[in-house]
Amino acid sequence: MRANQVWQWTTYEDQPLSNLKALNGFLREYVYVESLHLDSEDGLSGYNLLMTLAKSADPGAATIAVIFFNVGGLNVRGFGGGLTQFMDLCVSRVEGGLDRIRYELVDEEEEKIAFNFHSFKVLSEDGSGE
Repeated sequence: MRANQVWQWTTYEDQPLSNLKALNGFLREYVYVESLHLDSEDGLSGYNLLMTLAKSADPGAATIAVIFFNVGGLNVRGFGGGLTQFMDLCVSRVEGGLDRIRYELVDEEEEKIAFNFHSFKVLSEDGSGE
């Protein structure tokens, strides 16, 4: 996160469909990967992933960050070696009754990233209008 950024957030646990549509809209609009940060929580009981994405490759471009909680099955391929883009990320609800997994995120175009998770928070740059 940049030193002068102020973040606002919304937590989504049992997501209405409209919140998933909003998240998927953000993930299609912000495609340039600024950072990925994986961190353990509460004594290694699970992992959270903070993904920060930008609207363009230009310095100072608008960014959005999403924290995915209780991440599992993380698969990252072909990442780095220059600017990385996730062009077609899609989050969908996982049916099947698994305790810690409610959602799945997949890069449908190039399969650069995929994982399951329990819930998420959307963080947006203060003043960005998102």
